[in-house]
Amino acid sequence: MPWVNSKCVGCGNCVKVCPVEGAIRIENGKAVIDNYKCIRCGKCFDACPVGAIRPNYENPALRGMGRGFGRGLGRGFGRGSGKRIR
Repeated sequence: MPWVNSKCVGCGNCVKVCPVEGAIRIENGKAVIDNYKCIRCGKCFDACPVGAIRPNYENPALRGMGRGFGRGLGRGFGRGSGKRIR
């Protein structure tokens, strides 16, 4: 799922190239992606002149949420702070 970072200038190029009506819209001068409608074609990545549309794996809000990247939220024993390493 693509997401939009703070670099977005609201040019609307992503809306023009998106093949799905309503998957991307401009709100308050910034692009907003509806992840339920997005088909993940990637055309918006190439259309953005400032590189504001990024792949999901770069989304800091999702890091460490146990979705295949980051440390996850599992119940593993790990080497967290306060644990003795043997």
